[in-house]
Amino acid sequence: MSLTVRRAGPDDASAIAKLALMLFAQHREYDPERFADLGNLAGAERYYGSRTTAEEAIVLVAEIAGEVIGFVYAEFEEINYAELLESAVWIHDLFVKETERRTGAGKALIEATAEAAKQMGADKLVLHVAAKNEFGRSFFKGRGFRETMVEMTLGLNG
Repeated sequence: MSLTVRRAGPDDASAIAKLALMLFAQHREYDPERFADLGNLAGAERYYGSRTTAEEAIVLVAEIAGEVIGFVYAEFEEINYAELLESAVWIHDLFVKETERRTGAGKALIEATAEAAKQMGADKLVLHVAAKNEFGRSFFKGRGFRETMVEMTLGLNG
């Protein structure tokens, strides 16, 4: 079976949204106080569909035998004062179906994102990974990412 990575279009919104809901659920399992329950398929379809046509966005899908098995959503930021960044692409979401991991899809999505980021003028990729996501942390470190920040959360509801 051949793995393909390509730019996503609005027609991919449904497939991406279904994967995004899996990603959302995974994060809720890690820490339901930190991660909101955004498990709304229609809302996710609208959001990711809109990002496929946004000039600053990179939305890619990985396919095997015509089935979307993973996606990445990232955005170019020329300057971000809050994060003290310039010329960076933020990877907001990267997800591959659990049954399709170790097929090379994640690596191919990162490589394609890096290439698209360079074409946009970025000189770095940046991302957050959930503290309890050991698989993800190991995956990203294996691709050359290094830890630079630690997010901390304080609940305000008692």
